[in-house]
Amino acid sequence: MAVKRHFRSCASPSHACFRRDGVEERRIVEIARQPIFQFSEERGSNAVIYADHAATTPLLPCARAAMEPYLNEEFANPSSQYRAGRKARRDIELARRRMAELLGCQPGELYFTSGGSEGNAWAVWNGALWGRDAGKPLVTTSIEHHSLLRACQGAAQLGVETVLLPVDGSGRVSPASLAAVLERRPALVSIQYANNEIGTVQQMEALSALCREQNIPFHTDGVQAIGRTSVNLRQIDMLTASAHKFGGPKGIGFLYARKGLPLHPLIYGGSQERGLRGGTENVAAVVGMAAALEETLMQRSVQRTRLAALAQDFVAALLAGCPRARFHLPEGDRLPGLVSVALPGISGEQLVYRMDMADVAVSAGAACDQGERQEVSHVLRAIGLSRQEAEQTIRLSFGPTNSPEDGRQAAERLLRILAVSY
Repeated sequence: MAVKRHFRSCASPSHACFRRDGVEERRIVEIARQPIFQFSEERGSNAVIYADHAATTPLLPCARAAMEPYLNEEFANPSSQYRAGRKARRDIELARRRMAELLGCQPGELYFTSGGSEGNAWAVWNGALWGRDAGKPLVTTSIEHHSLLRACQGAAQLGVETVLLPVDGSGRVSPASLAAVLERRPALVSIQYANNEIGTVQQMEALSALCREQNIPFHTDGVQAIGRTSVNLRQIDMLTASAHKFGGPKGIGFLYARKGLPLHPLIYGGSQERGLRGGTENVAAVVGMAAALEETLMQRSVQRTRLAALAQDFVAALLAGCPRARFHLPEGDRLPGLVSVALPGISGEQLVYRMDMADVAVSAGAACDQGERQEVSHVLRAIGLSRQEAEQTIRLSFGPTNSPEDGRQAAERLLRILAVSY
């Protein structure tokens, strides 16, 4: 299929092979050179529409360019004492300093991690250690990402209880419900900044202020928020982020931890990250993340307007052709470009496959939960949807790679699928 601008669909790859002891084997490297999505200059009406930016985003060209030297000649270990190693160390710290400037914090408050799951686990681990001896619980919500909820389950092995705050039909936490549970003096409160399935942005200022008044550490999973909405780090004590959600490489992220917090390591090893996160630093990924963060924050206000328009076009076109569609759009502040919708009579899992055949990439929930056996979304159940409604839901999340007509075209392709299904 010839597709111009943004993405195109490529034919199934032919497998390059080699022989070892007379046995023919596939070479993964050669297979990987045949992409499904590919940037190109122009766009035709049959283009593949990538509408799953909440799962991951394409690597920005600026990030790729920043990384390239460190994937080739600049390969030294940042802990080495010779010139090449000292240069790698200097480049990591320059990236840290630039990110701190962009985020409004101190360089020493940023710790590089492998991504969102590690950052969430690290925050929960510290909360568990802080509260274990004093019998203090952890407090979080019923709609958190599974990486945080399962870290809380792990904390139970240390004898630390987790209290789950309820949410309303928009997925929002009531400050009154948080105030009530703070009477128990929890060791840590963790509330997701923006939800990855329905796009709800929490009332961070009000929620964090309640914790700050009682000197209770407040963490937020900011993986979906960074680059998509305004984030004020001065309001919070810890924040988790992942580079591949804002145009950076996979496998790198950061934990912001306010200066003065008694942080304990999650990963033990060498003296990296001021002795709090062992492991040789991925210099290429760090500089790529810094470049992507700068570009994304520079474009944020423009992109918010574009993404909101794409979502509005999709909603309007789908409702015009399918009035039965039920949208799960939170009232108040929400992530631009993210749409959660249930289509009666057909499962979300089936729609994902059929949309894929129609060259539209969507999801039936959080990407980390996709697998051979699709679980019913705990987020959708928490906001009051029945099991059937949750199973009939798909998520679209538009991003900077989408062209202005993608919202309408995605809806038109979905309507064609529904016309055959009903």
